[in-house]
Amino acid sequence: MRSSTTFIFCLLFCAFTCAVQAQISGRVTDGDSGEALVGVNVITGNGVGTSTDADGKWSLTLPAGEHTLRFSFVGYRNTTIDIHADGKAQYIETTLFQDDNELDVLVVSGSLYEKKLTEETVSMEVVKASLIEHTNSTSLNEAILKAPGVYMMDEQANIRGGTGFTYGAGSRVMLVVDDQILLSADRGDAKWNFVPLENVEQVEIIKGASSVLYGSSALNGVISVRTAWPGIEPVTKVTMYHGMYSAPDFAPAKWWETAPTFTGMQFAHRQRFDKVDLVLGGHISENNSYLLGQYSDRARLNWKTRFHTGNDKKISYGVNGNLMSDREGMYFLWAGVDTGAFIPFQGYLDTSSTTLLNWQHKWMTIDPWLNYFDDHGNAHKCKMRFYHNNVNYSDTTSGAAWLLNFDYQLHHAWENDLVLTTGVSGYDFHVRDHDLGDHDGISAGVYVQLDKKLFDRLSLNVGLREEFYTVDTTAGSAVPIFKGGANYRLGRRTWLRGSFGQGYRFPSLVEKFASTHLGSLYIFPNPDLSAEYGWNTEFGVKRSLTAEHFNGFADIAFYLTDYFDMTEFTFNYYTGEGLGFKSLNTNRARIGGMEITLSGEGELWGNTISFSGGYNYIYPADIAGDSSNLDLPTFMGNFIDGFSAHSNDSAFLASVLKYRFRHMLRMDVEYMVKKFSFGTDINYFSLMENLDAIYIQFIPGIEEYRGDHMHGDWIFDFRAGYQCTQNIKVQCLVKNAFNRMYALRPAKYDAPRSFTFQMSVDL
Repeated sequence: MRSSTTFIFCLLFCAFTCAVQAQISGRVTDGDSGEALVGVNVITGNGVGTSTDADGKWSLTLPAGEHTLRFSFVGYRNTTIDIHADGKAQYIETTLFQDDNELDVLVVSGSLYEKKLTEETVSMEVVKASLIEHTNSTSLNEAILKAPGVYMMDEQANIRGGTGFTYGAGSRVMLVVDDQILLSADRGDAKWNFVPLENVEQVEIIKGASSVLYGSSALNGVISVRTAWPGIEPVTKVTMYHGMYSAPDFAPAKWWETAPTFTGMQFAHRQRFDKVDLVLGGHISENNSYLLGQYSDRARLNWKTRFHTGNDKKISYGVNGNLMSDREGMYFLWAGVDTGAFIPFQGYLDTSSTTLLNWQHKWMTIDPWLNYFDDHGNAHKCKMRFYHNNVNYSDTTSGAAWLLNFDYQLHHAWENDLVLTTGVSGYDFHVRDHDLGDHDGISAGVYVQLDKKLFDRLSLNVGLREEFYTVDTTAGSAVPIFKGGANYRLGRRTWLRGSFGQGYRFPSLVEKFASTHLGSLYIFPNPDLSAEYGWNTEFGVKRSLTAEHFNGFADIAFYLTDYFDMTEFTFNYYTGEGLGFKSLNTNRARIGGMEITLSGEGELWGNTISFSGGYNYIYPADIAGDSSNLDLPTFMGNFIDGFSAHSNDSAFLASVLKYRFRHMLRMDVEYMVKKFSFGTDINYFSLMENLDAIYIQFIPGIEEYRGDHMHGDWIFDFRAGYQCTQNIKVQCLVKNAFNRMYALRPAKYDAPRSFTFQMSVDL
């Protein structure tokens, strides 16, 4: 009887203990700025956990008893708190402090959640908003040129030689703005000046195939733009600029009497209200060109909103948007290398026509989104984007495209440093265009990635994706693709990384169906064009550089990329069609490369100096033209020999891919002296050794130009600024200061020397 009573008492005690539940909640903030921290992991000793919401708040229901709460967040020192749950509600204010012993660069795009740059398994570059402002970069295509190994060719981004000459016919580089794709439905390309640079926080560039997380068009890499949210204090900033081009070094090439000018203004406002965060931005500019007939006049307005609901504020949502109108004239080929350097080429058969296009664009995105943090530590993110663009062509015809994108992502982090990221994404598109015809299609994919940290030193990740698409009545799919990587912290300041990733790209509508012309140069359709596939692998070492008055890092990476059914925009004479461009599958290609990057900030002679840049070398083998490079020892031998090969060694360089630079160097340096700042931007490009043979024969002056630029081109920009007051800064910039006449894309000169005056006002 006594034992029965004891047993019943124990049952009642356990039932009472289990029934006593305590509501524990709190808020986590940055110990220095006081701002709320979003996504902090709050985990108990038995594995129950959650994450902070958009206001830094969290909530857990715990049984009575003793508990230890662990707060962890990337870039911050972990904090633990012991609590006693006694059935009463408790509220805990927690502050986390940044880990000062680490590099403080945090990135998101590499793994779809915030991570230290030093712990990524792939090569990434980060372009900060401050550098974009200081160099007066008014379009994203100018901003990304600050990253080593990246260059633009006719509005097409090229990372480490992964893209040749495509002229608006699809992109191997995915553009992402606030975690959503921003490639057009019709041309599959990026509209760089549509990106709201006035509100950019940072630009993250992934180098190498990234299709597992980003799908088609991430074959050569990803450019991910992250725009800013408001902080504790409101921010309002207005920037104005005006500039002009000077006469070129070869005076007879100047076609103008009054120097072409460019002018613009942009503003940004970010403010936090009680339950709403608001971001506004705008840009207006008028840009005349040194190229006769080329211009761009645009106006853009964008906004972001973030609403919070409920007492626990686990849900945040909003509607973002961007609108732009753009009138532009586009110059394609020069009339000659000397007096015709800045004048458009006249028709080869019809001398009354020119290779100029005049287009009127209207662009719009509307982005509803919702984030939800549940009681089990899961973060749910739902995003949509309605992307519409309309164009009126030079010949009064027009086109329109609509794209509706949807992305759902689930993120969960366990106490044992295992992180799951999975989701589904896809879009539906409709195109009605005079040059392309009428087309409809769907693309959709599902992906999963696991990240695991072992022994506090080794980070591993693996990922898979499956994707399918339809265009009209044609369906296709990408075979399941894979990525994997490892990052090992060798010492306190050294990280080793290695990765392998696969990628693919479905052909754009332009490549398959476009039938148009530039004067007498035609662009022909290729409805039989196939998807292209590839993979990229690399090994890299990152080393932090620290001293008493200096902090930075050095990085070296070796990489290898293989392409299958590679698509090239090929200039040739096509039987039955004529002279022009067509997208063709050119079979196999292999690119090997080495990249060295440096970045840092410190004191020099008692003042602040900062620098960032690097050097990139590639050997881009055209295996379709020389299959011996399929043999890896042969390829490695050519890779080594190619480092010092001279640009006139035609026998050696005949087998390299067209429209690539073997050597590129880029470095930006800024020095601050009290209220003054002085900066320089240095760029070097070796000669582009291989072009389409008919391009050389057909376009006047190509051979002459190549003979004069056999050793490549050095370009220097300089700038000087003065902080007039706490809220006003003025700056003067001189680009191409030594007035070098050079053409990174054959038959289209880059800008001569230009002068710009810029003023920024914080209101």
